[in-house]
Amino acid sequence: MPRLRSVPVYSWNPRRNKLPVLRRFQVGPRVKNFGDLLGPVVVSGILKERGVGPALRRPGSGTVMAVGSVMHKAHDGDIVWGTGVNGKVALSLHDFTRIDVRAVRGPRTRAWLRENKGIEAPAIYGDPALLLPRLFPRLGRSAATKRHTLAVVPNLNELGRFRSHPDFVDPRRPLWEVLERIASSEVVVGSSLHAVVIGEALGIPVGLIASSAEPPFKYQDYFEGTGRTESEYAMFDDFDAAHAHATSIRADSYAPLDGWSPEPLLGAFPIDRWVRA
Repeated sequence: MPRLRSVPVYSWNPRRNKLPVLRRFQVGPRVKNFGDLLGPVVVSGILKERGVGPALRRPGSGTVMAVGSVMHKAHDGDIVWGTGVNGKVALSLHDFTRIDVRAVRGPRTRAWLRENKGIEAPAIYGDPALLLPRLFPRLGRSAATKRHTLAVVPNLNELGRFRSHPDFVDPRRPLWEVLERIASSEVVVGSSLHAVVIGEALGIPVGLIASSAEPPFKYQDYFEGTGRTESEYAMFDDFDAAHAHATSIRADSYAPLDGWSPEPLLGAFPIDRWVRA
C-alpha cells in the first residue's frame, strides 16, 4: 500500500494470475487500473499544495481511503474522504464498525452507511479525482490542445467489449498516459467511471455507457454527489447512443459540475492525519 509522508493511503491494485492455482498466492502482474490508482495521486497533490513536507510528519494509525468504490476495504480506525460503496459487494464483507468519515462520493453512499452500519457521514460529497485539474495543471494544458477526436474508455471488466474500437483506451496503461489521452480528446465515451469523472472535471463532453459488469450504484452516487438528480444525467445502453449524446453537447457551454463546489471536499481533507493542529 502506498505511504505518503509515512501515512498509508489506500489504492486497489491487486496481483492477478491467469493460472487458478497461483491466484491464492497473490503472484503475477498488478492490475494497474488507472481509476483505482488515483487516491494517492490526489492526496499527494494536496499535501504538496499545502506545503506538507517531511518535517511535518505525524505518525499514527489508520489508512486514508480516498478515490474508489472501496468502502469494503476499510477497517476500524480508517479515515474516509470521498470513498464510495461498491454496489456489487455484499454487506457481510464490510467488517468495520467504527470509521472516521470526512466526506463520501455521493448521497447514496452516505445513506448506505447510515442504513447498514449506523454511521452518520457528513453531507460532503465528491469524488476526489475531480480535483486533479486543480492539483495538476498539466492536465488542463493537455485539454487545451486537442489531439484526438474521441477516447473510448471501458470499465476494467469490459475490455473485450470495446477493444476493437480504433479509439479504445486501455485503462491499464500507465496512469498519466491514460489521463493525458482523456484530457487531449474532444469527446469521452465508455463505461469507466473515472473516465467520466476526469472528462467532466476538464469540461469534456462525455457519454456514459451502462456497464454490463457493474451495478449502476457507483455511477448514480457520483452524479448525485455533484448535485444532479436522476433526470439530469444519463446512462446509455450502447456505444452509438452514448456517442451521439456526447457529440451533441456544445463544449463551449458545457458545465456539468455547475451544481458542485470543490471547497467542502477540500475543507474536509484529513490534513490532521499529517499535521498536528
